[in-house]
Order: sequence, then structure tokens, then C-alpha cells
Amino acid sequence: MTKHNLSGHTQPKSAEVRFEQASVHYYSKPSWLGGKPFKALEQLDLAIDTQNIAIVGPSGAGKSTLIELLFGLRKTTSGEVYVCGYPLSRSSAKQRQELCQHIQLIPQEPQSSLNPYYTVRQILLEPLSNIGLTQELNEKVEKVLADVGLDLTLLDRNPQQLSVGQAQRVAIARALIVEPCVLVADEPTSSLDPVSRKQILELLAGIQKSRQMRLILVTHDLDAAQTLCDEILVLDKGRVVEHGTAQNVTNNPSHLITRALMSAQHKSNEFTKTIGEVSYAP
Repeated sequence: MTKHNLSGHTQPKSAEVRFEQASVHYYSKPSWLGGKPFKALEQLDLAIDTQNIAIVGPSGAGKSTLIELLFGLRKTTSGEVYVCGYPLSRSSAKQRQELCQHIQLIPQEPQSSLNPYYTVRQILLEPLSNIGLTQELNEKVEKVLADVGLDLTLLDRNPQQLSVGQAQRVAIARALIVEPCVLVADEPTSSLDPVSRKQILELLAGIQKSRQMRLILVTHDLDAAQTLCDEILVLDKGRVVEHGTAQNVTNNPSHLITRALMSAQHKSNEFTKTIGEVSYAP
């Protein structure tokens, strides 16, 4: 596996993320006292290089564990996770910090993830400071805010002065400002109303094309997965139960869990449509 030089701010040619037999087990009590493992993730083999992929599954499927592994918040019980060629379990703290230039997260709850004591400007300057950039900072801040469709007048506001949709755009801008080549989006539309959801999906689709990023979308929203991704991988109880092109998985789901997710999505869409008709009826 080729390693990439992470010194300086140059993106690697390959936005490579690889899980090799990655497992994460939890024990309610030590195994030597009879504790049995809860298998949050079990022998995940997955290579992400040129494709955009959606990781979908019900609650408890292992989606959050996968994100924690990618950002070094949890270690594998066995197996390994590579980002840009570097094994995360054996990378130094300095290397993991440098990797933040290349892989960034859009969190699920934007307002709770934004520092309430910072202005939008400070929120966007912080990641630049963390990676040691010191030049053209205000230009970068203003450009990325424009890229996510926000007015520069918001720069001096605090997160509590933003709508949920605006806060999500700021969270996206914070992830984009260091120009990563891999963007991980954790349920990016779950807290949004239908109109804002559509706008954020369109924004993410545009960002993918203009910045040529790899997107890892972690979601239970199969509509979003089909809109933004080339492939869909379905997790259940820590294991891969289905993996294929977005079109094949959504048009011909082969596993019970996938079919259940699609049925739930259909009911949710019908409910949203009904509420919209009631809300906007003359």
C-alpha cells in the first residue's frame, strides 16, 4: 500500500480509505469473568478510493463506530483502518493531526457541534489555525462561506443566532475550509425540514463536482444515498449485509434490512408529502 507524504498542505493523489478485517467488540465485563462481546463492527472489508459511498443501516448497525474509527476516536479490536495509506492504529499523534487536512466530518447535529462562544468567523478560522495556515485567512473564510451559500453578514454571529439550516451550512464550510479530499457526512439532513434537506443535498452534490471530493455518507436516508453516492453499503449488527451500486441496491434490494429501510423511507416520504399538502393548502 502506497503511503502519501502528509507534510505541508498538499492533497494526496488517492483519497484512499480502507478497512481491512476491521472489528470493534465491547465487553460489559472482562472476558476472563465470562463477559461476552458485543460486536459493534465485525470483519469489515471495504476500500474507498474513487467512488462516493453511502453507509446505511438501522440504529445499532455500526455506523457511528465506523465514523469513530475513521477519526481515531476508537481503536479496532482487530484488523486495521487506513486513511491516505496510513494505518490509524500505528500513526503518531502528529500524523493523525496532519490527516485532518485530508479527511473532515460534517456532524449530525450542527448547532451542538459549533462552539457557542465563537462567532462564525472564529469557527471557520480555527481549523486553519490547527493545521498551521497563516496566510490569506480572511479570503479563505469569505470564499468558503460564499461556496455554501451564506451571506458574509453572518460572520459576526454566534451559532445560537443561526437557523438550523444556516448552522448546517457553517458546519459544512468548517469541514471544507481545509480543502480535504475525503468528506464524511454523518446524517447531514436528519435535523432539517424538507425544504432545507433538499437544499443541503443539492449543495453537497455541487460541492462533490466542483471540488472533486470523495464522499462517505453515513445515513439511514436511502433517497439521500441514491442522490449523492455511486455505491451503497448496508450494515446490520456490525456486519455488511448488502453492497452494490446505488441503483441496484435501491431498485433490487436483496436483504430484509434493506427492504425494511426502503419501506420506512417510503412511509416517511408519504408522511412528509401529506404534511406539506396540509401546511401549504390554501
